[in-house]
Amino acid sequence: MYQRLRFLSCIASVGLLLAGCGEAEKKSIAERETRVTLQPLEKRVFRHQIPVQGTVYPVEYAVLSAKISGTLELLKVDEGDVRKKGDVLFGIDRQILKNQVTVREDEIKVKQAELESAKLALQSAKILEEKATLDYKRFLSLWSSKATSQSEFETYETNYKKAETDVNSAQAAIVNAEAQLKQAEGNLVIAKKNLDDSIVHAPFDCVVTDKYVEENEYVVTGQNILRLENPGEQEVICFISAGYYDLVKAGSTPVIFALDGVEKGRGVVTYKAPSIDPESRTFKLKVQVPQEIQLVSGTLCDLSIVLEEKEAYGLPADAMLLRANDRYIVYAIDKDNRAKSIDVVRGIVDGKYCEVVNANDLLKERIVVTGQTFVNNGSLLRPINAE
Repeated sequence: MYQRLRFLSCIASVGLLLAGCGEAEKKSIAERETRVTLQPLEKRVFRHQIPVQGTVYPVEYAVLSAKISGTLELLKVDEGDVRKKGDVLFGIDRQILKNQVTVREDEIKVKQAELESAKLALQSAKILEEKATLDYKRFLSLWSSKATSQSEFETYETNYKKAETDVNSAQAAIVNAEAQLKQAEGNLVIAKKNLDDSIVHAPFDCVVTDKYVEENEYVVTGQNILRLENPGEQEVICFISAGYYDLVKAGSTPVIFALDGVEKGRGVVTYKAPSIDPESRTFKLKVQVPQEIQLVSGTLCDLSIVLEEKEAYGLPADAMLLRANDRYIVYAIDKDNRAKSIDVVRGIVDGKYCEVVNANDLLKERIVVTGQTFVNNGSLLRPINAE
């Protein structure tokens, strides 16, 4: 009997021991800690920006062509040469043009002499007209009183009418001489302009990018000679989606220029196309390149168009977890080191950081920023950083 009781006692002890071990194991599993990193909300500048690529163009450029035909007797530049505004670039044979100016000047002198002669002829005609008028009036009185013959009266009447005609003819000759003088003066202006056009000066500070002819070649009017660019003033031309049309304002929308991810300068949108291309559904933008940035014309340039920029509180975007109904949450740690979920409203996503619109609800919280994918509401947390 005693042995039986002792056996039952041992079984009971073993059972209690096993039961105690099971409870300890369950408690250990339930209370397992999750290693996480914590941080509070961070105040920083958030930008809603569009990364785009555009082509660099000079703001000032020109293709200079020959305004007259002739031999290119002077070509003082080569490709790559830098010139200041007003410097001589090329010249076309001037001797013929100088001769034309001389001929036109002599022609003006001839026309001036013809005009003076016509004026003298008019004065002479008026003197004769006055005398013929007096004779006519005198003989008209004599003829009325029958003191002269009909034939003699008709002679003086004819002289009077001829004198009137001579005056009108002299006046017409003056008008014609004045017109010819004016035409000659116009011809002289054209000849002088052709002479001036034979020498071409730089219209602005420039670098010669192309040379299409060589010195001593014969060129014709309109033939291209040189292409110039102003390297000191450049702009980037790019095209962006029509969806941003109302958000971009010419003269105010900021643009950031960056090289290898480092900001190098800022500008603003200087031009926005007045319409959207119906085929590509894009519109054209121009951005002035800041003076401190040196770019090569024709190359591609990376820039960011800043649609909105503001200082706000935010978190790493990965800390925010998407839930049903497009709802986002973050996990914070409570006083017992347990996780608690808090709804967040996302704002501007700028790189790896995201703005928290309802920041006032989280300012006093320490947010889980790593390890959050292994956390549930109420999980025991083990922070691994000082925060």
